[in-house]
Amino acid sequence: MAKELPIINTTLNLEKSFALSAKSQQLVAGFTQSMMKKPEQFAPGHFPVYIEQGEGALVTDIDGNQYIDFICGLAANTLGHNHPVVVKAITENLTKGLIHSLPTPVEVRTAETLSQMIPGAEMVRFFKTGADANSAAVRLARFITGKEQIVTVGYNGWHDQYQFDTPGVPKSIQQLTHRMPLFTPADEHPILDLIASHNTVLAAVVLSVPYNRTLTAEFMEKIRTACTANNVLLVMDEVVTGFRLALGGAQEFFGVAADLVSLSKGIAAGMPLSAVAGPTKYMAEMEKLQVSTTFGGEMLSLEVCDAVLKEYQRSDYIEKIAALGLRLKNGVNQISANLGTPLQVVGYDPIPMFLFANNLQEHAKIAEKFLAQMAKRGVLLRREVNFICAVHTEAQIDFTINAVKESLLAMQTDGVFTSLATPA
Repeated sequence: MAKELPIINTTLNLEKSFALSAKSQQLVAGFTQSMMKKPEQFAPGHFPVYIEQGEGALVTDIDGNQYIDFICGLAANTLGHNHPVVVKAITENLTKGLIHSLPTPVEVRTAETLSQMIPGAEMVRFFKTGADANSAAVRLARFITGKEQIVTVGYNGWHDQYQFDTPGVPKSIQQLTHRMPLFTPADEHPILDLIASHNTVLAAVVLSVPYNRTLTAEFMEKIRTACTANNVLLVMDEVVTGFRLALGGAQEFFGVAADLVSLSKGIAAGMPLSAVAGPTKYMAEMEKLQVSTTFGGEMLSLEVCDAVLKEYQRSDYIEKIAALGLRLKNGVNQISANLGTPLQVVGYDPIPMFLFANNLQEHAKIAEKFLAQMAKRGVLLRREVNFICAVHTEAQIDFTINAVKESLLAMQTDGVFTSLATPA
């Protein structure tokens, strides 16, 4: 039986992490492969930098420290680390090869499994990253509607059309993209108004739901109605929400039908894979586009995807992560209220967001200290959005709740909350 709880070392030795960090600064452009894994995203100097291995919901850093992992590979490790279903799919299919010169049967088999799970999905196209999938969906939407502008809600990837205000991206791209917030109820009507007022030029709304609040089915239906009325395709970015809120993702959770859906992360429980799915009337048009990627047909990721989707279907995975997330939310919020601290766990139960303040700069300043305290107590968290996986246990959730209590008490003693306002 896998070990449930980490061995706590009261003095968190991170010597090897820091030494390797110095080497990475000289060799790896941008330090690491994802900006969300950089040390400055956590608690620099007080948080591990490099993970050596993982088993279940526990990870061990290169200095030998153990932690309960709620980062979960930035949401990709839905089944935890080294899950038997994933290991079996890889080992049983490894000798077939990785990628061949012609299509392979697993492409068809996995597309069929996925289409049976995702609402409205009749055809599927595979890619490697969520950004790939979203960009393919946008290109397809532009072709179908004959229009060029898009609305982007939430983080939809690093490609130019989403990050038009970052270095290296032509300023002209901004003319084609409307970036809209959805962090408060007041943000909802401006999106609906924009769809109506720009209906002659808008091709798509690419929507990734916010994690600091739970949207209502009523609002999602309004988005659906507005898109339909104005010949705008609704693209649900379910890179994170797919296989978490429901087996069929946010579409099933809210009872709303997207025109296209983009999927990644949990689609293959950590293997590099993404997909665009939707009805044949739209997806068949992709054949007319220049949308092509060599590694979309990489076999091991597709084999793992097929096995993982079937594991989701035959297990109580969705119910379990929701129940554990609710247990974590209720426990942390009760402790925070008892101690009089501003911490709140908000959002969707399987995607808990730890929030100290609505002002992001103020929140980040406090969250950094919180993450450092939690790491000392054997728990790895992100500053905001975190994830429950299939192999988290009630004992690990309770251990984490207790670690939160100890961390908040230590922060109170240090005077961390003195000038911080409680989130509204």
